[in-house]
Amino acid sequence: MAKKQFSEEEARERKNARQREYAKQTGYKGNIEYNKRTYVQYALKLRKVEDSDIIDIIENEKSKGYGTSDAIKRLIKKS
Repeated sequence: MAKKQFSEEEARERKNARQREYAKQTGYKGNIEYNKRTYVQYALKLRKVEDSDIIDIIENEKSKGYGTSDAIKRLIKKS
């Protein structure tokens, strides 16, 4: 069996350092902050049986080439 190169604590610290470096390079933290300031997110679950009419309307709009968000926006603006 191979000898461990780093202790568990050293390995954890190295991993955390890599993650911090990645976040700096990619601007990940900045993206999170920007998204919090700019967007509101809603999660929507529809039941296939009870909400089939709504699902059909959304899917019909999506079949016209719109993404889910755009399809829902168009439907809301129509009403």
